Amino acid sequence: MIRKCFLAVCAAVFLIISAVRAQAAQAQIQTFEGAKNYAVAAVSEGSYVNIREDAGTEFPIVGKLENHGLCYIREQSGDWYRVVSGEVEGYIRQDLLKTGEEAWMEVHAAGEDAMPVASVLDAREELVAFACQFVGNPYVWGGTSLTDGADCSGFTQQVFANYGISLPHSSRAQADCGTQISVGDAQPGDLIFYAEDGRIYHVVIYIGNGQAVHASSVKTGIKISDVQYEKASCAVSLL
Repeated sequence: MIRKCFLAVCAAVFLIISAVRAQAAQAQIQTFEGAKNYAVAAVSEGSYVNIREDAGTEFPIVGKLENHGLCYIREQSGDWYRVVSGEVEGYIRQDLLKTGEEAWMEVHAAGEDAMPVASVLDAREELVAFACQFVGNPYVWGGTSLTDGADCSGFTQQVFANYGISLPHSSRAQADCGTQISVGDAQPGDLIFYAEDGRIYHVVIYIGNGQAVHASSVKTGIKISDVQYEKASCAVSLL
């Protein structure tokens, strides 16, 4: 009888321990599933990562996240993460982010609510970001390819075509499009034209802070340089 009572008590204790362990395991699963999947931008100081519409550098930029900015991973697609940050949702290449324990430690050290989140690009910022990604590609006289080569007006033509704006393949003809503005009033995304003896020969896209992106020459290709205000004759706004 005593032995039977002992065995019954042991069985009851075993069932209680098993139930507790099962509840603990379930709690761990629920905690993991409900946890925030942090990621933190990891680029050079003062820089930012681009958030793209889809998983690839060929897709438009929809937002930007500064270094040490916070986002939340929703899923992985190859070398890209689909993330949400602030009001922006899109894709960031995984090598530009801290994830896992490293991200968790940074978030909890800084405070989740104190960390910067992504900002939405407006139309001008988006166009400038799109144009600048082709820096380093070749200049080709008469060309209209943003990757294989374009001349100055072919470059501007194709950049604006990406936003549904049709332009002729001629810098002089492009100067007659859109709204004429003074060069000093140009905003990022506006076109600035260079002239000599009253004849327009070159067009650039103003990107702000006195700089422009343009298909410059066979030697330099597509590049960013200071606006040559002494040569600038007029500007046009198409946005």
